[in-house]
This record gives sequence, structure tokens and C-alpha cells, in this order.
Amino acid sequence: MKKILFILSLMLPLVAAAAEWDGMDVKMWSEGSITWADFKGAPPAGTDAPVSGFECTLDVKRENLGHGREYFAYAYMDKLHSYVTDTTLASPERLRYHQLQFDALEVVRRRLQNEIGMGISDQQVQDRTAYYRAAYIEQLADIDRETEYGTNEKKVAEWEYFTRKNLEQTAVAPPPQSVPSNWGYGAQVGLGGIFPTGDITGTFHGNFTFNAGLIGTYRRLQLQATVAYGQPGFENRNVFSRFDSEGRPAVDVLDDNASFLDITVSLGYCIVRTGRLAITPHAGLFWGKYKWNATDLEWTQNPETGEYESHVTRTETQKFSDLNWMAGIDFDIRLHTARSRGDFWFGRREQLASSLRITPYVAHAVYNKENPAVKGYYVGFTVSYYGLARALKLQ
Repeated sequence: MKKILFILSLMLPLVAAAAEWDGMDVKMWSEGSITWADFKGAPPAGTDAPVSGFECTLDVKRENLGHGREYFAYAYMDKLHSYVTDTTLASPERLRYHQLQFDALEVVRRRLQNEIGMGISDQQVQDRTAYYRAAYIEQLADIDRETEYGTNEKKVAEWEYFTRKNLEQTAVAPPPQSVPSNWGYGAQVGLGGIFPTGDITGTFHGNFTFNAGLIGTYRRLQLQATVAYGQPGFENRNVFSRFDSEGRPAVDVLDDNASFLDITVSLGYCIVRTGRLAITPHAGLFWGKYKWNATDLEWTQNPETGEYESHVTRTETQKFSDLNWMAGIDFDIRLHTARSRGDFWFGRREQLASSLRITPYVAHAVYNKENPAVKGYYVGFTVSYYGLARALKLQ
């Protein structure tokens, strides 16, 4: 992959000349030495213009490489703003002087590209580009002063040697590849359903749930904690089987639904992981809790009809809970993957991935170990939107 990026860093300037500088006529440094035919601009008005003028620029652009957008630095000659006032004076020595200016810009470009390859942020790219442009202008002033604008051939030769050495020593390194770290963190939110079996069905109905959770990953390991809430109906309104001396129910529920809360903490291992699908079996702890409002009943005989009627004497909150085991399988279908353009959390760029997570699971619960027993198994499922972030590191 690094070799591919390195080749692209050399080829993209040629493509960009046609694709990114519409309306301009440019020549990249990588296209070869300049010739007088490249000077297509009109000379400035006035008689004090020099024999020739050379315009070159350092620029950066973002290119789409398929896996993401990356910055590349370019050194190019603006042909339409480079000119010759007198073709009879356009000597090889003068062209040699302009080539020196172009070569010095390429040294600066390579240094900037190497810094970009280290994974600096968007703002840092802009700051470093401005710095290297200013540094080039200062160096260009030194070249002009020492070579007397290219007329001192000895000084031109010295600067050529110095610049050539810098070009050799400032090769563009293959840009390091940004890869996600082994650690990741994320969250999920969704809907689901949980349906009891065994003795629990004689007390409560199944119910739909709202689910949310937090997730941490390391390589293929996954630790997750989720919470679910729902409102099941009653199959038995006298949950604890409390009756008076005549066998009449001494308790009734105050409303038609209980609140159901479950919290699971599980550890899983991803057995299948492709670009689009991940399958992760997991097992752990299941804590479930039912809570409802109930009324105590007192039965009195109606003197007129002789029928016994119930009267509410007080209301109370009833509940029971249990900690037990659970097991499930996460099926993650990848929806989208992106990389943060700038620093995300902890001062680093991150890979952000979203998935559709479908999780069937089973859990065990024993809520009331006394008479009557309220125990059994749950069969449940969740359908969630799942997001995972992993910090990017250079490799």
C-alpha cells in the first residue's frame, strides 16, 4: 500500500495539471526541464522590464485516493505569467538561471510533502505551506542578489550545485499509511423485544424495549454494556399470590403495565470480520428487574346485594430482580466508514464506522425462589444503530 501511495504522489501532479488547474497553462517540475517555448506570457508594459520573467508557485491540493482524501504538494510553472521581452537575448544562460529558481522550489515542495506525509492536520498543512512559501521567497532573494539576477555564472554554478545536493538529499519518502489502532470505543441505540418462557410467562407478558449501550474493543475482543427498558403487561395480577382467609385476592395491580429494566455486561470475540460483515458471539451477566404499583384489597359484603366487593386500603410498590447469565450473537452490517478531517478526541484523527447491528440473545432469570416460583428463560432481539471510533496511527 505504501508503494502505491508513493507512486501516486509522483503521478498525481501530472494528472492535476489537466484536472485541477482549469483555465491555466502550467508545467510541473516533474515534467522535465523548462524551455523558452514554455514562456507564453505577455511582457509587462514599459521599457525597464527584464529580458525574461519566470513565475512559479508552491501549492497544495487534496486528492481522492479511494480510501480517503490526502494532501499533495505541487511545484509548477505558470506559463501564462512567464514571459520573454526580447527573444534575441533569451540565452541558454538566462534559461539556466530560471531552471535554478524552479529547482529551488522543488526542494521546498519535497520538504513540505514529507511533513504532510507524517499525518499533520488540515490547519497545520495550511500553516506549513505558508511557511515554506515565505522561506522560498527569502531564498529566491538570496539567489538573485548573489548571482546578480543570473549574470554571475560562477555564483549560478555554486547555487546549482547546492540545489542539486538538496534535491538528492530531500527525496520524497513514501507517505506512511494511516491505519486504525487496535483499541476502539463506540455506542449503540435501537429497539428490540424480549419474550419470557417458563414460569415467567404465567406472570408477565413479553414486551418491546428501547436499548442503548456502550462498547469497547481491542482487536477482535469486544466488551459491551447495554440497558433496555420496556413495559410488559400482566398475566397474573396477584404476583405474590396473596389471598385473604376466604381465598379472595388481597392484592391487585394499580395499572395495566409494569416497568421492566435489564442491564447486560458481556464479553465477545469476533469470529468473522470482513469489509461489510462482522459476527461476534458474546456471553456475560444479565440483571433484570420488574417494578409495578399494587393495591392492598379489603373485601366487604354489600348488605343490599349480598355480594363481596373489594376496597383499596393502600397502595405500594412491588418489585423483584435477579442477576443471572446471558448469551447472544451480534451481526454487524457495515453502513459507512469515514475518517475525521481534523483531530477528533484525544488530539488524533480517527476512523469512524457505522453499522446496523442485529442481536438475538437468550437469558436466564430466577426472580422468586420461594412459592410461587417466577423463573425461566428469555428469548430476545435488538436492532440497533452502532457507531465505532478508532484512533488512526501511522504505520
